[in-house]
Amino acid sequence: MDPRKNEIRVGIAVIVSIVFLVAGIMWGKGYSLRSSRYHIEVVFNNVGGLERGANVLANGVVKGKVIGIRLAEGKVFVDAAVDKSVTLYSDYHITVESPTVMAGKALSLTPGSKLPPADITAPLVGEAPVGMGEAVAIFQNVGSDLQTTLRDLDTLLVNLNHVAGDTSTRGNLTSLIANASDVAKTTDSWMNENRERLTNSVVQLESTMVIAKKLAQTMESHMGGTMTSIDTVAAKMTDLAISARTTLERINQGQGSIGKALNDSSLYVRLNHAIAEVDSLAVSIRTKGMRQKIVLF
Repeated sequence: MDPRKNEIRVGIAVIVSIVFLVAGIMWGKGYSLRSSRYHIEVVFNNVGGLERGANVLANGVVKGKVIGIRLAEGKVFVDAAVDKSVTLYSDYHITVESPTVMAGKALSLTPGSKLPPADITAPLVGEAPVGMGEAVAIFQNVGSDLQTTLRDLDTLLVNLNHVAGDTSTRGNLTSLIANASDVAKTTDSWMNENRERLTNSVVQLESTMVIAKKLAQTMESHMGGTMTSIDTVAAKMTDLAISARTTLERINQGQGSIGKALNDSSLYVRLNHAIAEVDSLAVSIRTKGMRQKIVLF
């Protein structure tokens, strides 16, 4: 047998074994040679040193790669491949960050959750990364505010020290505390001396309240009787008003003597005729004297 052929066979067997070994490891680890991904394009003003091949993180989890970076019209366009398991919504946020000091830059995605989903067919807008310059500026502002606060606190402590260190102020505070103590002692002494009187006053107040309650109950019963009398008078006045209304209706309808007198026009004619006759008689008497032959019938 040709030794060279044996070596070739052994080499082929070793290579096949290595391939199967690597494939088994990749299958066991869940790796896939062809991952299901989609492409997005993100526009930045500054990417802060992001490079091609950098990881794409979705909420801190590696979910893709940066496949291209180009500069055009003063903007930076970043092309990235993202796993289809990541869905970007309308409230997404995309920026460049450094997960660790040694890992370099990464494209960081915050997918969001507000519907509708983001339109990945158009360029997405990225947020400028916070670089070391911006971080230093932020720390400088914080340090300046802290120094101002410390100066204000130091001034306050100095003023308090001046106030507390003044002899007259300490004397006034001591006198105030002593006076407050004397007032408390006097109040306690007065309470002890007048405890019995206060107790009697409370008892008398309770008795007065009982009497007032009984008086209120009595007045309530009298008021009930008075209200009943008022209701009776009101009922009688109502009946009187009904009677008056009935009488007026009868008069208007010509019922009764008064109604007939008011509604009969002949009475009015007769009265006018009588008044005319009397006027004529008075004129005759004034002009001709009493020599008149008066015929009544």
